[in-house]
Amino acid sequence: MEAPSSYDSQSGRQSAAYHQTVWGDHFLSCKIIPYAELQASLKPRMDELKLEIIHMFSSTKDSVQTMELIDTIQRLGVGYHFETEINEALCLLFKTTYDDNDLYTVALRFRLLRQQRYNILADVFNKFLDEKGDIKDCFSSDAKALLSLYEAGNLALPTEEMLDKAVNFSKSRLMSMKSELEPHFALIVSSSIDIPLFKRTDRIKTRSYLSIYEQVSDFNQVLLEFAKMDFNCLQALHQEEARKITLWWKNLGLAERLPFARDRLVECYFWVLSVYFEPRYSRARLMMTKCITQMSFLDDVYDVYGTLEELEILTHAIQGWDIESASKLPEYMQHSFLSLINTFEGMETELAPEHNSFRIQYLKNELQKIARAYLQEAKWAKTSYVPKLEEHLEISLITAGYAFLTCASYVGMEEVIPKDVFDWVMSFPEIIKASCIIGRLMNDIVSYKLEQERNHVASAVQCIVMEQECSEEEACKKVLEMSNNAWKVINKEFAMSANLPFYLVWPIINLARFNEFIYNGADLYTHAEQIMKDNINDVLIKPIQLRD
Repeated sequence: MEAPSSYDSQSGRQSAAYHQTVWGDHFLSCKIIPYAELQASLKPRMDELKLEIIHMFSSTKDSVQTMELIDTIQRLGVGYHFETEINEALCLLFKTTYDDNDLYTVALRFRLLRQQRYNILADVFNKFLDEKGDIKDCFSSDAKALLSLYEAGNLALPTEEMLDKAVNFSKSRLMSMKSELEPHFALIVSSSIDIPLFKRTDRIKTRSYLSIYEQVSDFNQVLLEFAKMDFNCLQALHQEEARKITLWWKNLGLAERLPFARDRLVECYFWVLSVYFEPRYSRARLMMTKCITQMSFLDDVYDVYGTLEELEILTHAIQGWDIESASKLPEYMQHSFLSLINTFEGMETELAPEHNSFRIQYLKNELQKIARAYLQEAKWAKTSYVPKLEEHLEISLITAGYAFLTCASYVGMEEVIPKDVFDWVMSFPEIIKASCIIGRLMNDIVSYKLEQERNHVASAVQCIVMEQECSEEEACKKVLEMSNNAWKVINKEFAMSANLPFYLVWPIINLARFNEFIYNGADLYTHAEQIMKDNINDVLIKPIQLRD
C-alpha cells in the first residue's frame, strides 16, 4: 500500500512517499556464478545441441513444421543463435506459392513473415471471411487457429480493419473457451490475452514459455535443453552486469542525497534488459541503465520536490551544460546536476577511442529538450492548468522520454551508427512518436488517480474529460484506443523501415513493449514491491533447473 503523499505549504515542496529500494545491495552480496565459468562448462554440450537444431532446418521439408520450429525457437528466446537459418527459411517460405485453407498455418505464416518485415498482405485471410467480412463461424471452436489468428492480428496496420475484427472475434472466443483447454494451452492463451506475443518483452516471455513448453506432450527435448542452458548463461551475465551497475550507483550516492526520489536502479536495469538481452550488448546495457536512472531522478526533481524557481535555474543549467552552473543551484540539485554531467563525461571518455563520443552530444540535446518540457509541465501543475489534449501531447510526448531512451540505447552499441541515424531520432519520427504515445497514455491510465492526490500535471485522461465533457471511464477508453492505434503505427513504420537495420529498429519496438508490461494494471516501476519484484526474481535471480 502506498503511503499518502504530502505537501509542505511553507517550502512549496511535495513528497510522493515512494517506497524504498526493494533490492538495495542484493547483487553486491549475493553469490554469483561467473558468466565465463558457466559458459565454459556448458559450451561443449550447447555446441552439440546447436548443430542438431541447425540440422532440423535442413531436414524439415514440411513448411508447417519449419514454421513451428521457428516459432518455438523464438518463443524460447534463442532465435538470436539461428538468425541465418531463420532468415533463409522465411525467405524461402515467402517466395513459395502458398495456398492453404488451414487458418492456423495461414495466420502463423503471416505473423512470422510480417514480424520479419516481409511485405505480406492481410488479403491472405479473405478466404476465411463470410459475406459480412467477419471470420466464419466454423472456426469459432478451433482454439489453436483462433490463437494463431489473434497473434497475427496484433501486427495489423492502420488500414487493416479486418484484422481488428479478427482480434476481437478470436479474443472473445478464446476467453470463453479457456476452462475447456488443456492446462498448458490455457496458460499460453491467458498470457497472450494479457499481452499479445508481439507486444511482450523477450526475457519475461522466455521465462514463462520455458515453464510451459515442457508441459507440451510432444515437446522437443533438444530445443528445451538448449534454451534452458542459454537462459542460465544469459542470467549469469546479467547478474554480473547488475552487480557492476549496483556498485556504480552506490558510489554515486545519489539515492542517499535525494531521498524523495524513486530509487529504482535494478528496475531500470530490468527495463534496459527488455531493450536488448544478447551478450554483445553488455556495454550498451550498462550505459543505457546509467542514462535511464539519471532521467528517472531528474523526473522526480521536477515532478515532486523542486520549487518552480529552483526548476527554472536547473533548466537553465542543463541547457548550458556548464559545471560552473552547479554553484547557483540548491545543494540537492547540485548533486543531481553534477552526477548527470559526470556520468555523461564518463561515457564520452569511454567512447572516444572508437570515435563515437559524438553520440553523447545527441544524448545531451535530447535531455535538454526533456528538461524544458519538464519545466513546462511543472508550470502547468503549479497553476493547476488543464491544457487541451493536443497541447498536452506536444509536451508530454517529450517528457515520455523515448527519443532520449532510443539515443541512449544506441550510445553503447559497438556497431557503426552514422550521425544521420541520430539526426533521424532527433527529428521525432513516427515510430518513436508512437512509442511515446503508448508510454505516456498507458502511464496516464494507471496513475492519474493517485497523481491527482498531489499537485501533479494534468494527465491525458483529465484533458479529455475537460475538453470533451465526458466521464473518466469514457476518457480512459479513448486513451486506450489511442494507444492501440499507436501500435498500428509502429507496425506500419516497422514494415516500411527496410533502410534501418533490425538492430536499430528493435530497441524502439522493445521500449514500446516494456510499456505493455510496466503499465499493465498499475505503474509497476513506481510500485515495484510485488509484480515487478517477482518478474525480476524469475529473470535475474532464479536459474532454470537442468536435467541431470
